[in-house]
Amino acid sequence: MIALHSEIHLESFAVLQSHYQFIQPKKNPKEPQKIFRSYEIDIDFTHQANKDKIIQVFTKIAVNQNENPLPGYQLFVEGVAVFSLVEAEMLSESEQANLMFNSTVSILIGYLRNTLVSITASSPLGPYLLPPINMADLFRKKSEISLSISRS
Repeated sequence: MIALHSEIHLESFAVLQSHYQFIQPKKNPKEPQKIFRSYEIDIDFTHQANKDKIIQVFTKIAVNQNENPLPGYQLFVEGVAVFSLVEAEMLSESEQANLMFNSTVSILIGYLRNTLVSITASSPLGPYLLPPINMADLFRKKSEISLSISRS
């Protein structure tokens, strides 16, 4: 089946920074994925949009970056993507908002997921695969934080 292009276009993507640290486990884990599933994952993002429907999205992903990290990997990656919204007049405001805010973050997380795989590909425990993220929960938490900041 022939896919239709979205009204949101990815104009550019860049990794702004990435950090990798290996924490030696006490014994060689037979199933590193079990350790990986226990990692705390912290994701944050912000948008900048202008009247021309150009949207810059900054996203950071920190994996196992807490005070007492688990063995294996400590990872951090930050990236930026620039999107444009074309034929916006044909979309409802709700559809535009969904594309400009929700879709852009989801797309950028996908690109950063690939970056995490790349920086761990030759690592002792093999590549780290960022698990699927509950985006609805992530957006809800971001909205709550933004609301509490605007009230202060």
